[in-house]
Amino acid sequence: MLIGVFSDIHDNLENLDKALAVFHDRQVESLIFCGDFCSPIPSRVVGGGFKGDIHVVFGNGDGDRFAIANVAKTQYPNLKLHGEYAELDFDGVKVAVTHYPFYAKALARTGDYQAVFSGHTHEQTEERIGDCLWINPGEVLGWKGKPTCAIYNTETNSAEIISL
Repeated sequence: MLIGVFSDIHDNLENLDKALAVFHDRQVESLIFCGDFCSPIPSRVVGGGFKGDIHVVFGNGDGDRFAIANVAKTQYPNLKLHGEYAELDFDGVKVAVTHYPFYAKALARTGDYQAVFSGHTHEQTEERIGDCLWINPGEVLGWKGKPTCAIYNTETNSAEIISL
């Protein structure tokens, strides 16, 4: 199963459209968003631009969480809001998601997950911690460098970082 992983949109809708196009072209089945929509507008773009489930954790730059929750509740039920942490299962592959790398690395060290995803730093990272793959997909925003996202393959427990 292919899963799109992205983080730190910070209202950059142009780059968000590029990420959604990559996910569509690569036929990913589900998305994981590691936080920082900023305003509710990107949540509408993501919810309407992707037909599968979109698992969302909040970061420190998600302003009006109530408005984002309202978008999920009233317009796009495919937006699955998990608060600040998510524990997911994709065909028996256990995955954890949080915005913050500090917590992600701690979750990876538990040995309970095949993969852990985080954002926050705006810098892509791929590291093996024991048998767990920890990925920070970088940033959709493109503030600290080239905007990126990732595609995670549950069958191989590997990820590909993609420049937008």
